[in-house]
Amino acid sequence: MSKVPSKSRAKLYGKDDMAELDWSFYENGAFLKEYFDEFITDTTAYMKNVDTEIFLAAIGRKLIPCTVNEAEYNNSYVCSPYTHYITYAKEELRFISPKALRTLLAAIINIFGSFAKSIEINKIVYINNYCLSTNLVSALSKREIRALRNLLTEQFPKYQLGFRSINAITHKDMMVSFEEEGFELLPSRYIYISTYDRLNTPTKSERKKRRQDEKGLTEGMTIVTNKDLATEDIGRIVELYNQLYIEKYSVLNPQFTYKFIEKLLDKDLFLFQGIKINGRLEAISGTFVLNNMMTNPIYGYNLSLFPQHQLYRILRHLNTRLALDNQYLYHQSAGAGNFKKARSGEGTPEYTALYVGHLPFHKKYFWKLLSLLLKKIGIPLVEKLEL
Repeated sequence: MSKVPSKSRAKLYGKDDMAELDWSFYENGAFLKEYFDEFITDTTAYMKNVDTEIFLAAIGRKLIPCTVNEAEYNNSYVCSPYTHYITYAKEELRFISPKALRTLLAAIINIFGSFAKSIEINKIVYINNYCLSTNLVSALSKREIRALRNLLTEQFPKYQLGFRSINAITHKDMMVSFEEEGFELLPSRYIYISTYDRLNTPTKSERKKRRQDEKGLTEGMTIVTNKDLATEDIGRIVELYNQLYIEKYSVLNPQFTYKFIEKLLDKDLFLFQGIKINGRLEAISGTFVLNNMMTNPIYGYNLSLFPQHQLYRILRHLNTRLALDNQYLYHQSAGAGNFKKARSGEGTPEYTALYVGHLPFHKKYFWKLLSLLLKKIGIPLVEKLEL
């Protein structure tokens, strides 16, 4: 019989002591074991631009994945705040007009970029980090948040702590608890969420949009799921994802490898839905599900088939059906604001709950100033442009 861990003890497990974990004791332990097995030993083999160290924080019956970094300024934004707030912000300026405003914002970002490196912005522990664009979050009590903060500041006394993917729709109580425990709510991006109730009660206009999406499915198309996808489809999934998220959008998005997709399919860790045309995979989504919430970290389609085939709309139709059939909240992540709002998506800012209370004054001041600018300038701009 395995030893039952103490319910009150908070502990950190790294790759050298993972064998001590009794996975069955923890909520979602089976999924976490399969997801982080091997990934924890060499993250870049699974995500090319995610060079990080992974730990699992045990709090009661919950295991919280954490990433730890020192610098790694070329990392994806999923574990690099420099990439998120400086490099990525520069890329997003292409959506800003007029040119004078774009020039002013570029100057501000460059100044903050210099300060960011001087205060070691990438010296950070990201809490609840699956290294995905959207991390679904298990609810944590104020006591559990405090235990995490105390554990991580003790183990990493010179590091910033950041808890990604927090929003007021799904984590309203947690946001209050974070602030009461000394965390700053730092805006990170603008997202769109469809609750099950909202999906299940569409307006007349939303019903019309959904019917249009469904009509994209033609007789020559075949819907495929996990059981239908073969080894020869894995490389195609990587290719379709890269075509959309890396080549069209940004190399700063996580760059998933063949090995990562193979793992997800082999272990059924994500729910895959795709479209084959004449036997060839032309569209794919990979859905992460946790506690009746879902999101699509993997999304891709053959861009050359547009506008003949409305593959983006078809994938959205399939995922809306998946959410409705299972009564899931659908976290639609960021971007394509007009499209998502027209399909029952509610826009809301997303935050990183940041703790720097144990760090020197100049580091705390940097984050306070950045938070103020994001709240006063960043979020209003994103809301206006519906990015």
